[in-house]
Amino acid sequence: MSISYEYEKVRSGSERQEGGWPQQPGPYPAAVLELCLSLSNSLAASTTALQTAWRALDHWNRYLESGDRQEGNLFLEEARHLLALEQPLGNGAGGWLLVSTRPGGRPALCLSAPMQSCALAVLLRALSMTGDQAYALALERCLETFRRDILDGGICSPLYADGVFFEELALYPATHSFNGMVLALLSLHELIQYWPACDETSRQLFQQALTTFEQSLSEFSGPFWPYRDLARHLATPQELTLQIALLDALATSTKSEVCARALQRWRRYARSWQCRLRYRWWHIRHSLNARLWRCWQPRLFPRPVASSNQLRVCVPLPAFPAIGGVLTVLEGIEEAMQGHWRMEYLTRAITDQETGRYIIHRFGRSWMGASHFPFVWFYVLTGAAKLFALLRQGTAFDLVLPQDAVFSALLSAPLGRLAGARVVCIDHGHLTLLQEDIHPLHLAERRRLLAHRSRLRRFIGRVQEWCYWPSYRLMLRLAARCVDQYLVPGVAGDGVETMAARFGIPASRVVRFASMINIERYPVPSEEERARRRQEHGLRQDDMVVAIACRLTPEKGLDLALASLARALEHLQPSARAKVRLIIAGDGPLRPELEQTIDQLQLQEHCALWGELSAPEIARLLSISDIFLYTSTRGACFSMAVLEAMAAGCAVIASTRPPSNALLLSEGRGIAVRPADIEETASALVRLLANPALCHQMGQAARAYIADRHSPEAFRRVLLRASGWADLEQIITETVARTGLEGEVED
Repeated sequence: MSISYEYEKVRSGSERQEGGWPQQPGPYPAAVLELCLSLSNSLAASTTALQTAWRALDHWNRYLESGDRQEGNLFLEEARHLLALEQPLGNGAGGWLLVSTRPGGRPALCLSAPMQSCALAVLLRALSMTGDQAYALALERCLETFRRDILDGGICSPLYADGVFFEELALYPATHSFNGMVLALLSLHELIQYWPACDETSRQLFQQALTTFEQSLSEFSGPFWPYRDLARHLATPQELTLQIALLDALATSTKSEVCARALQRWRRYARSWQCRLRYRWWHIRHSLNARLWRCWQPRLFPRPVASSNQLRVCVPLPAFPAIGGVLTVLEGIEEAMQGHWRMEYLTRAITDQETGRYIIHRFGRSWMGASHFPFVWFYVLTGAAKLFALLRQGTAFDLVLPQDAVFSALLSAPLGRLAGARVVCIDHGHLTLLQEDIHPLHLAERRRLLAHRSRLRRFIGRVQEWCYWPSYRLMLRLAARCVDQYLVPGVAGDGVETMAARFGIPASRVVRFASMINIERYPVPSEEERARRRQEHGLRQDDMVVAIACRLTPEKGLDLALASLARALEHLQPSARAKVRLIIAGDGPLRPELEQTIDQLQLQEHCALWGELSAPEIARLLSISDIFLYTSTRGACFSMAVLEAMAAGCAVIASTRPPSNALLLSEGRGIAVRPADIEETASALVRLLANPALCHQMGQAARAYIADRHSPEAFRRVLLRASGWADLEQIITETVARTGLEGEVED
């Protein structure tokens, strides 16, 4: 695990900079440096560069304290040594590497926030002392790693809605370590404080990172002892001492009131004998449990030697193939991670669609559903039994990917954690189903489906409902204790973060992502091809086709869609009214009621029910449609139907349920309307039906937006962050191959 290169800019950059170099910084925080030098540190043991940087900073402090030129010369000698150890990372970045051990004992090259931060502090001081251009260039290269995501050869990772976190070990999945983040913040603050010429981007990056850290302090603060990272590993007493010194230095330099308050809390941890006693009891119990489990884990969950570089992924879900948005997400995962993941499905029921190309592990019976009590408990127990049997047989999964935060998460997360797999839950709306403004709507929809049943059946349904929701809440809480990370499509403000906090899920474990849509699956046909496809379905070339694609269930608001269309037709000219065609694709329990509504509103000439369509058939329907209508009264995350319609170039009219529709359709990409507002929906229909040119303009803008924000590459990066990434060596190798740099780098 070594590379070769010769860094010409470093080796030959000995020119003195013509003014503009930084002011001379003060001493590096002495308490921090003393603790770093005295405490045993796995990072320092694994890299010469970090030891070199610490020695250099120690000489700098002595130089400022005593004025001894010999100490200054020793500092510059260590700085030159550090400069010689720098490695190129491509595109104007450079860093100092260390070797980390991945799960399974595999070594991996990585960057480190403490290393980059200490190097930044050394280079800043060397530049202020000498004005040497070599240090200025190295400083810029080092600073570039602070701006880059880990996937691009940097040290930062996203956290919360729009925050950044500098990682002690720049590997995914990120652990968000306390010490690495504070060291990075200290060095960045020094840079912008002592170098007036520092660019505005670096200042904004520091402020963004400081805000993120201040937000995370509540998560680092445990009930009786602080954590060393957001993976919730308790800090050792020695690490607590270093955390206090780091907080003190950061609060003093930045004047952050949040850090100052946290410093008082951390000092209480250190002074309280009750806290120390509780920590000692936890440490003893944890050590004994860990030793015991190390003996039993290989026997209960044998893991054969991996024969492939692909991650083996288990995807628990109620039925396969899934329908609607879940199916689209799973297809996106398969496409984005092709060659990296080997996906296997754990499911209760298999539909009559083609499943030959999938690896499917089936459990239970068809009546063991996740929608009613007590069958939901049978679903969880039989699913857990099946997964346990697979793990006992040596089916070693590296990643467990349940497709809901309640039932599938509970049956798989505890076993996955015990077996040593990472558990990442993709939630499609279950976290917000108990939200105050959504839960009553869901209850009304369930009762509506029972309205035409017998009195006995309605009574049984009500009893099941009373027992179902306590079970739902209990399952959600139990699963939350074992899930490593939640991937939730959607936008902030839809209630996910609020409900996660209510059920004990830390905000750092909730990661938002943009659902993937591959626009290549939704090509825009030529005018001739579009006319031919329309003719196949009895449509004229100049017809204005409005499409709806969804399950025919109460929450889709199809009665509202038909009422809005009827109202819109009243306001159109007769010539325009005759061209309107509404096509509804989908099937479900409300089809008879929907047909009756069409008759009552006298829309027979304008409406057609095409039944359930496959994904390619939906794409063909969208390709001949001008407008896509979405009138859901309840929803979460992203609406995959809206995303697909935007990718196909349709002008979209959609309710703001889910709230993400408002963002998707802003800036002229469509029209967002209030849920269940017939007048507003009808007005939007009139506006578009009377203006085909506006439909075309909106469709083009929507398609461009999807190609940019919801691409397979963006989705792939989200999955790599969640599941694990350690390919820095590949970035370095590609840089060497591209630039032809030669030399030698030791592990």
